[in-house]
Parts: sequence; structure tokens; C-alpha cells
Amino acid sequence: MDQEQITISVMDQEYKIKCNTSEIDLLQKSAAYLDIKMSEIKKNAPSMSKDKVAVMTALNIVSSFLKQEDDLKEFANVSDEINNLQQSLLEIGGEK
Repeated sequence: MDQEQITISVMDQEYKIKCNTSEIDLLQKSAAYLDIKMSEIKKNAPSMSKDKVAVMTALNIVSSFLKQEDDLKEFANVSDEINNLQQSLLEIGGEK
């Protein structure tokens, strides 16, 4: 895959990162999201070090991700139950 070096900015610090050309947009969106979330935490705790801000932000993002993952699993379980009920109804309807 073609790789390209791009520059992203997080909390006024620039980082040069190589990534696949197809993933540049995702990396830029990720960096923008991270910058917003870190800035929110820094605004609420101005004396917190950048390292601690980064860890707190990472924990918040991972927590949100894991919650969404759990929600998706629950939706999949409900979908399976609905499919099973539909199949049962089709089978009952076919017995007439």
C-alpha cells in the first residue's frame, strides 16, 4: 500500500505520522477528535499535565468505545431473538 507522511496537530503540538493513503482521512478525523477531547479536559483541569490529560482522554475514549461495543452485542442478541421468533412464526404458519 502507498504510504504518505502527514502532519497532525494535537493540543498545539505537531506530529508527523506515516500512514496508508487510504487511511489519511480517518487519521485526520481521529486527531481532530482527540484534540477536541483533550482540550475539553485541559479546560476543566488547567493545572493537569499533558501526560495526565492524554491518559484521561484515552480512558474516556476507550470507555465510550467499550460501551458502544457492548450495545452492539446487545443489539445483535435482540436481532437474533427477533429472527428466531420470525422463523418460528413462519414454521407455525406453514403448518396450516
